Amino acid sequence: MSVRGTTHARLMRKVIIREGEQEGGKIFCAWMDCDRDGFTLHQVIVNQAKPGFPKHLARYVFCSERHKQYWLNSHRPGMGGGMAPGYRNSL
Repeated sequence: MSVRGTTHARLMRKVIIREGEQEGGKIFCAWMDCDRDGFTLHQVIVNQAKPGFPKHLARYVFCSERHKQYWLNSHRPGMGGGMAPGYRNSL
């Protein structure tokens, strides 16, 4: 039986750059004005390829579920930005 909180701790790992000049550095939240670290628990994977082309996956990491939901709602067609209905009271 696992100890309480260990699964959450594994998912709340900070995302680290694995190659290039900044190898070993942390990736910050993808929200435009946020300077906090991004976590694997709050990531979004988007296929940026045009139809008929091979996959081109982009990963966006966020510091919190709130920033992730705000980003998702601002990038969906017809949503016009803002928070989802369930998140509006948490501001």
